[in-house]
Amino acid sequence: MNLKIFTWSSQVRAYEVDAQGIVNNAQYLSYFDNARTLQLMACGINWVELSHKGFNLILARAEIQFIKSLKAFQSFHIVSEVEQRGKLRLIFHQTLFVDNDTPACKGINTVVCVDNQRNKPVAIDTIFSVASQ
Repeated sequence: MNLKIFTWSSQVRAYEVDAQGIVNNAQYLSYFDNARTLQLMACGINWVELSHKGFNLILARAEIQFIKSLKAFQSFHIVSEVEQRGKLRLIFHQTLFVDNDTPACKGINTVVCVDNQRNKPVAIDTIFSVASQ
């Protein structure tokens, strides 16, 4: 993979805040997903096109450590580092930062590629060869 480290910046939207006035914990999964998707697109992997070719990228495991709550309209950025582990998995080490690079949330997310017809995992290298077709 050409792009091992990727940074994505955004801002908390009003609808992502719960009754407590902080970002709902499930929203952090969406933030990490968006960073992963954009990171893969920067490497030439378009998950929509990949799906049309019969393969899906699936989040197989998510580990999250919540450190500091985000509030409405707060700016943040995610640093996402990816490594291939074995033939089947991409491991994304992701950290969401606020303010002056203060970690607010850390995640380790495992992604696998699945053949839609067989409903079985395939080698991660498959997505790179299919994406280049």
